[in-house]
Amino acid sequence: MYQFDSLFAALSGLGIANGILFGLYLLRKGQGEAQTTNQYLGYFMLLLSLRFAITTVSYFYRSPEWYVVDVGLVLNLALGPCFLAYVFSLFSAPLPAFFWGKQLSPAIGLGVLALLARTVLSVGAFFEPFKNGWFMVNQLTLLHWILYLVYAYRWSKLRLVEKKAQGWSVQKIQEWLWGLLLFMSILILGYSFNNARVLCVIFCPLFYTIIVYLILAYFIKNYTLLQKTQAWEKGKPSAIKTEQIPQLKARLQRLMGEEQGFRDPELSLDKLAQQIGSSTHALSHYINTYEGCNFPDWLNRFRVEYACQLLLDPQYAQLKIAALAYESGFNTLSVFNGAFKKVVGCTPSEFRRMGQIKFGQSRCT
Repeated sequence: MYQFDSLFAALSGLGIANGILFGLYLLRKGQGEAQTTNQYLGYFMLLLSLRFAITTVSYFYRSPEWYVVDVGLVLNLALGPCFLAYVFSLFSAPLPAFFWGKQLSPAIGLGVLALLARTVLSVGAFFEPFKNGWFMVNQLTLLHWILYLVYAYRWSKLRLVEKKAQGWSVQKIQEWLWGLLLFMSILILGYSFNNARVLCVIFCPLFYTIIVYLILAYFIKNYTLLQKTQAWEKGKPSAIKTEQIPQLKARLQRLMGEEQGFRDPELSLDKLAQQIGSSTHALSHYINTYEGCNFPDWLNRFRVEYACQLLLDPQYAQLKIAALAYESGFNTLSVFNGAFKKVVGCTPSEFRRMGQIKFGQSRCT
């Protein structure tokens, strides 16, 4: 038995150690949006590796400290939001307002309740592994994780269809996401059988070791996944004809300049292409090639420039920044603040304050 335990611990520890190292590597990899995307994946790998480290310790030491078990439950609730943030970032979709505060509140709440139960109420037996109370709580945390995976699958499936319709190659990204979702589903299935000790605490960590090496092999083979923009560019549509460029540019200038089409909060690449009488392929290629950025950044540039005009206009001095953000076409204040700082280099409040100081100095002069 001792030899079996040692072999199990060694194989499980190998996957956990490699998962942690890969997570730390991702935290420092890439630039710009690619770095943010890699960081979310890195945090997910670190949390997942820690979760399986807890499982391994629980089995190897037989009677782990109570906080080891509770931390495992809390991590179950944190893994779903972290994975969803990675999926959003992979498609350059901004996180909703107060995303982390809302999504991590169940994990924080369970951590506080478990701490109170252990230290104040002294109901340790309720949370002990393989007891009914702990088993029920564990099943609920796994259900929470499953809901996030289902939502991530449905959401990313729609985004992949949109990308494919625009002429981008989605095969690598789709294989990668579907593979991750499949791996997570199998692991959750194994964890759901907590009363089957061999399946839960032996199969899952060993399978995680296999997953880690599969992930590393896939990333080595498809290194462009670490550079998000390159991963999407392989299937870029063919270049538009040179003689079409002036016409396309003129129509865009009229719509975005004279008609201020950017103020439409529902404006999308497909909608804009229809308005100017172009295909999404041609419009996407023009923006990426001749404007030097992707569509969201290109659109936000117009909105931020318009917001700057409103912030400096005395007629709008009494309006809140949120109102100016919506007036400029942004859906949420958090997205506006992020886009504004990316374009201007400071927050909207700082920009307005500096504008007011300059305006006051010019009047005194």
